[in-house]
Amino acid sequence: MTGPVIKLGNPQGKLSEMLGMSLGEGIGNGLNTFFANRSLESVMNDKALEKAPITKKLEAIRSALSPYGEKGQEIFQQRMAIEQQAKIGRSVYDSLIRAGYPDETAKIWQNQMENAPVGGQSDVIRNVNDLIRRSKAGKGLQGEFETRPEARPSIEIPGTDLGTLPLDFPELNEPIGMTPSEIVKQNEYREKANAPLYQETVDRLNALDDEYRAVKHLQELNEMPGALPTGGEKWNVDWDTGELRVKALATPEAQDYVKTIALLARRAKDFFPGRVTNFDLDQFKQGFPTLANSPDGRRLIAEQLALGNRIAYLKDETFKAAMDHYGSGADPHLVKKYATQNYRKLKTQLEDQLMKVNGKARLMAAEGGPRLSPEEKIKSAKTVEELFP
Repeated sequence: MTGPVIKLGNPQGKLSEMLGMSLGEGIGNGLNTFFANRSLESVMNDKALEKAPITKKLEAIRSALSPYGEKGQEIFQQRMAIEQQAKIGRSVYDSLIRAGYPDETAKIWQNQMENAPVGGQSDVIRNVNDLIRRSKAGKGLQGEFETRPEARPSIEIPGTDLGTLPLDFPELNEPIGMTPSEIVKQNEYREKANAPLYQETVDRLNALDDEYRAVKHLQELNEMPGALPTGGEKWNVDWDTGELRVKALATPEAQDYVKTIALLARRAKDFFPGRVTNFDLDQFKQGFPTLANSPDGRRLIAEQLALGNRIAYLKDETFKAAMDHYGSGADPHLVKKYATQNYRKLKTQLEDQLMKVNGKARLMAAEGGPRLSPEEKIKSAKTVEELFP
């Protein structure tokens, strides 16, 4: 007696199908990468952007790469890293020229910095600082120099109308009575303290730039007519979280808005020291303009977020400028002191703008919330009389 025959199908055909799907996916990814890079090349070769500020160039790159999804974002982040490394390389070049080294030497070390692998920049900076210490400006060759020549550095805060902000960094008195060997050991000790502080500052500046671009994107989506749910369409929005109940029924812009909020929330680790708790995350997310807010409410919250972001950026950019000016071998307490003094002088303009926006928010609340959405009125009402006056 023979048993039933089990048909296993055509394994060769299934294998061919799997290979075909894998090949198609690979070709698709390859084409996406090709066209994304071609768009990037087109922006980089745009003569109209040759003398444009770096912020305008980066915004043009971001816009050109946004249609290519995650691959476009990956290429954009790579370009950001290249621009940041080039900026540091230029700082190395300027420092060596000021120290009295010839153009050829400065360019060699600039090239070393711009092409250093991840983790290798610290070694380049250490060697450059050693060169500066050995120069006349660094007292390495002539001990009669007691102070460093004062420069007049400045910074710019992208996304604001502040223009170029001059910084006032006084001269630092060099230690007197120390041998060159003792000065080198002291500077090495200071470098160990300053290096992680500098890197943390650069990381925060990058995170703040990412957050600022995301907030500006939320503002753009909020101003698009019919892009985000209003009125009866808000049945699809969770009033507590601002998330979509059924994503497939929302507009692409609304889905993009919610996705951008989620990306902002994931960056909480960039702003909280140590491990991020659920409480930290909830508090962080409550500051976002979600779809549960009215258009006017989202507009005000986004303005507050953008200004608060730029104030934080100003603080870190001022500290970074102080470190660039004095060098990694400077007294970290004095670097922080003079950076803080400049920050306190410069932040008033942005704080005044933020106070005006906060005043608008308080005025809207004092008016009884006529611009609130129906859902917001229900959530904010404490009695039936408030809801139905």
